[in-house]
Amino acid sequence: MTYARIGMYTAKPGTLDDILKKAEAELVPMTRQQPGFRRYFTVRTGEDSLVSVTAWETKEQAEQAAEQLSSWVRTEMGPAVLKVENQVGEVQITRFPSGDAPGYTGYARVAVWQFKPGTADALAERAKVGMVPLMEREPGFTGYGAVRTGENSAVTVTAFASREQAQAAGEKTGVWVREHAMSSAESVERSEGEIVWSVRAG
Repeated sequence: MTYARIGMYTAKPGTLDDILKKAEAELVPMTRQQPGFRRYFTVRTGEDSLVSVTAWETKEQAEQAAEQLSSWVRTEMGPAVLKVENQVGEVQITRFPSGDAPGYTGYARVAVWQFKPGTADALAERAKVGMVPLMEREPGFTGYGAVRTGENSAVTVTAFASREQAQAAGEKTGVWVREHAMSSAESVERSEGEIVWSVRAG
């Protein structure tokens, strides 16, 4: 069983480049040394925003990572970071053909889902047999993960080798999502962007 911590950051305008450089130099090596570490990747979802995902062997390790990473941001970056949101949950679905995190380079799409009560389990099963195989057949596919962050919530990340491949696949899988997933959703917030770094244990 694997658990993940998802962090969503908003930085002051013009500061994110420096934050990412400092984090890659200091935070990435520190995180890789922690017990239970599995994967760490970051997606720049806007000029001043990013999504950070770390995967761990246990829920306790994921929760400790959430505190550790947030503490580093508060200490090292201070007022440059305007907002931090943390979510921790069990990884329900993972597909990484190469065995790596979703691409050492590439493009990722992130979706934050809020479901109607009692619908999440059935939707996860439908996605495993329906949408995931559909994505895996698309050119440039490098990974997919679904993290159950609450009884009625989840975060999904889909990665491709390029922006163009991600968008082309999104058009095809979007049909499946509209027909099989949206009836279970109360809301979904989507973002996307370049993968800044992606590392794994070992």
